[in-house]
Amino acid sequence: MRAEAALVAAACCAGACAARAPEPPPRPEHVLVVTIDTLRADRLGCYGGVEIATPNMDRLAREGAMAIEATVPAPITRPSHVSIFTGLDPAQHGIRDNISRALAPDVPTLAQAFKAAGFATAGFVSSIVLSAQSGLGRGFDDFSDAFDLGSDARDEGRFLDILEKRGDVAVGDAIAWLERHAQTRSFAWVHLYDPHAPYEPPEPYASRYAARPYDGEVAWTDELVGRLDEALARLGIRDRTLVALTSDHGEALGEHGELVHGYFLYQATLRVPLLLRGPGIKAGARIPVVARSIDLFPTLVDLAGVPAPKSAYAPAGRSLAAAARGAASPLDEAPAFAESLTPRLHYGWSDLRSVRDGRWKFIRAPRPELYDLARDPGERRNLVDEEPARARALGAALDRHLREEERAPERTAQGGDAPAELVEKLSALGYASGSAPDRESAGADPKDKIDEYKVLNAVLHEGLTRLRDNDFPGAASRFRTLASRGIDSFESHYYYGQALVGLRRWRAAAGEFERAIPRLPGFAASYLMLAECDLAAKDRTAAIDALRRGVKAVPSDARLHRRLGDLYRGAGDLPQALAAFRDAIARDPSEASQWNSMGMMLGAGGELSEAERAFREAVQRDPREPRYTFNLALTLEREHRAADAAAYFRKTLEIDPRFTAARERLERLK
Repeated sequence: MRAEAALVAAACCAGACAARAPEPPPRPEHVLVVTIDTLRADRLGCYGGVEIATPNMDRLAREGAMAIEATVPAPITRPSHVSIFTGLDPAQHGIRDNISRALAPDVPTLAQAFKAAGFATAGFVSSIVLSAQSGLGRGFDDFSDAFDLGSDARDEGRFLDILEKRGDVAVGDAIAWLERHAQTRSFAWVHLYDPHAPYEPPEPYASRYAARPYDGEVAWTDELVGRLDEALARLGIRDRTLVALTSDHGEALGEHGELVHGYFLYQATLRVPLLLRGPGIKAGARIPVVARSIDLFPTLVDLAGVPAPKSAYAPAGRSLAAAARGAASPLDEAPAFAESLTPRLHYGWSDLRSVRDGRWKFIRAPRPELYDLARDPGERRNLVDEEPARARALGAALDRHLREEERAPERTAQGGDAPAELVEKLSALGYASGSAPDRESAGADPKDKIDEYKVLNAVLHEGLTRLRDNDFPGAASRFRTLASRGIDSFESHYYYGQALVGLRRWRAAAGEFERAIPRLPGFAASYLMLAECDLAAKDRTAAIDALRRGVKAVPSDARLHRRLGDLYRGAGDLPQALAAFRDAIARDPSEASQWNSMGMMLGAGGELSEAERAFREAVQRDPREPRYTFNLALTLEREHRAADAAAYFRKTLEIDPRFTAARERLERLK
């Protein structure tokens, strides 16, 4: 009897346990990722800030989960954002600088993962650094990255980080998109750039924080976050939306002598907020370990129940979903690596690398640094001599990480790889920027160069501003100052060349573009500008050579092929010209002028049917250009199709009644 009772009890227990089996966590129907550029964590009330009102972000922290400590892998916009959207460290995804080639197409992105799972996807970016050229537009059905640069904007505009879209514009566009997709599963990314320099908050924040304009931008951005949250509530999807809010880096604001970001690896620019709210996330949950930007990708796909994309790239991040749901089991700390290549790439000094393990942080520099962040969050006391064993252990971990970087496949390093012992080559990045004028400066500790950096950076930005304002003498003067101080970067040469073009000093400008090319061979505009300078100096042969070099270096850029076709045509080499235009069309068929040029050459060679097809393509792509309709009419006339020709001559006159040749031709056909 005792055995039978035990069996019955066991069966009952099994049934009860089965009945109480945990249900799968709720999944969001909508996902909203908000990245706020240049946002320090300590400015938010939920992170201890007391001088700025941030009620909307504080509410997110209260109603959801908050990483007590979150850090980024690079204090610079594009590399850090790519890490957020790929879950990879910069050495893995290859984007190491704002000036870089696009993310390699075989690196999966967060948007691609959600799109593959059936979500409608949209991105709204507010900095030209994150335009589709970066590769971050991949996976988005809609990607809003249009910037009004003015009718005379030059190609290099994408390098000017002062070009931005106000946050209320981006938020307004995002809300309109959410309204259209409230009834379907959606994934949206909203990037707000407002806290980035220059600090120009709108009213009432400009007056309220007149002495602290950065803080005013943060307060304004909090209002924008509130607008997004209100829209979710108004649309009835707030409780079904997973919201993730973070930043790409902080802002130094004078700490350690740095004014903005991108130079040092101190907490002022590495520490960021990370907030999560939505279905399944426990209100008030706190993620107790150091969260990394690279953890966000696996965390979001985990929380949303979206399959992680298959990839040849070993993931660097790990999911924080369990902690966000309030799981009791603790997470172990994982090392957080960071890099600053700016001192090396742009000034020729030493790069900086760091590793953080919990409270301890080690910075690899010519004079290494070790900090106990629990006792010294401002990183004022270097403990490298007091804690030599700990410094060695963290240094060894960093060495292992750097060795893994060097073994990364070259194809992953589209944006550049900069091992400390081979920085001058930088073959994967495509440029070696910043050779110093003397041996003492090469590899100098950035700590020793901070004052010089501030001066040179100010001169560079002043030169760019004067160039933007067409003050070519003033711009040239500033870029000459950089050269005299030994700055040998892509930017210093390329922009100096632009200033010299404005002064019509063609030979000198060509020399600067020649110096820029080896520092960033993948930038097509350098070859185009060099060719124009050669043409202005009446050296067509040199111009063709410049474009041929460009085609070899950047074969995917249709502009190079088009311009080469123009020059071959001007030189009377029609076979080469036709080949160049066909290459251009293969890469970008949307440009109408290249079809028109090809049609003219085909017609001159007697290939009328092919010429007709080319002109029809031109007309289809730009139906308001009278030259294209006129050329099509001429070809139809040569094919003895008078009625068709007359129709297009009339179309030409509708577009431009003053087109005399079309009127005369039409009269002849009557």
